[in-house]
Amino acid sequence: MPSINGMSSPAMDYASEAYSASLAKVAQQQKAEQDLALIEEATKSVTPAASSGSHTTTDNLGQNININV
Repeated sequence: MPSINGMSSPAMDYASEAYSASLAKVAQQQKAEQDLALIEEATKSVTPAASSGSHTTTDNLGQNININV
């Protein structure tokens, strides 16, 4: 950050830290908003894990198993 006429070094250090913290907060808020938008978009097209009815699968021995949901 460039120096400002009339400000002491400690004041400039504080101003620089405050400005950096402000930028970090804004970046964090933008990232959170992007993450929420991605989550919303991803959940729009989610299908149920299993639809109701009878399902057939195979166990690790190759035997058929019927599952009613």
